[in-house]
Amino acid sequence: MTKPFFSVIIPTYNQSSFLKKALESVLNQTYKNYEIIVIDNHSNDNTTKVIKKYKKKIIYKKIYNKGIIGKSRNLGIKIAKGKWIAFLDSDDFWMQNKLDTIHRFTKSFSFEVICHSEWILYAEKKNFNLRSYGPYKKNFYETLLRHGNKLSTSASIVKKDFLNKTKILFDENKDFISSEDYGLFLNLARKKANFFFIKQPLGCHLFHKKSVSSNLFKHFKARDSVVRHHIFNIQEFTKNKKKLWSEAKDFLNLKSYFFNFKKVGTYNRLKQIIFCFVNRPLFTIWYIQSLLFKKLKDYLIYLFYKSEM
Repeated sequence: MTKPFFSVIIPTYNQSSFLKKALESVLNQTYKNYEIIVIDNHSNDNTTKVIKKYKKKIIYKKIYNKGIIGKSRNLGIKIAKGKWIAFLDSDDFWMQNKLDTIHRFTKSFSFEVICHSEWILYAEKKNFNLRSYGPYKKNFYETLLRHGNKLSTSASIVKKDFLNKTKILFDENKDFISSEDYGLFLNLARKKANFFFIKQPLGCHLFHKKSVSSNLFKHFKARDSVVRHHIFNIQEFTKNKKKLWSEAKDFLNLKSYFFNFKKVGTYNRLKQIIFCFVNRPLFTIWYIQSLLFKKLKDYLIYLFYKSEM
């Protein structure tokens, strides 16, 4: 039997209403040399019924992960036989040409991590926009630690040989839940993985009320826990850990308030901007400029690919 080129790992829990679309978006790929691994946290909805429809095409495992999605993904990685691990959350889905497009890049260039742009869909609002990721920079580990995550799980694939060689898996610390992917990308960058970012949107990331990251307070707390852990226990590029933590925290707070304007409120947003400007004026001006540039870039990409949606 031919060894799969991609292993698609889909963790799920009570997401049967979304899972079917996620699975079909893989099964309808123009590139066919892949395996699908679904890791189910013992769902009590119609997940098993959905899986039975495609039983012959799916490796289906159950696990008690105690709410730690990284545990499910790690089981998928251990089972996977493909050269590349492709992550897909059960409430997200891919464009039909995703694997074909990425396969061509893996044949032409040498990378360990590839991430593409995504359409961001809002279930309750019934609208969408586009989000690009990256860019890759020298000392990428420090960049990710100082400036936050620059990748998306469902938009990323990782070379399995590199995971095996570096012994990197998702951290199963319960304090990292919803940001365990950020921890994975930090560790990959720390081990000098080569990252490549594709501007073309090849998937859709769905935001809805049941999304793990929809609880912003818990999500930001988990993100901060990941950053604090790396700053005080792992990174070695600076000995002044308290200063690095203060700088990183200010940046992450500013980023959070910009991207979640409606949920944090105008007053809190302005208060954070003023606080950062007083303490770090040049940094704040630079960040606002970079944010506006990214918004413009994403909008231009959105206009270019809008006809695909």
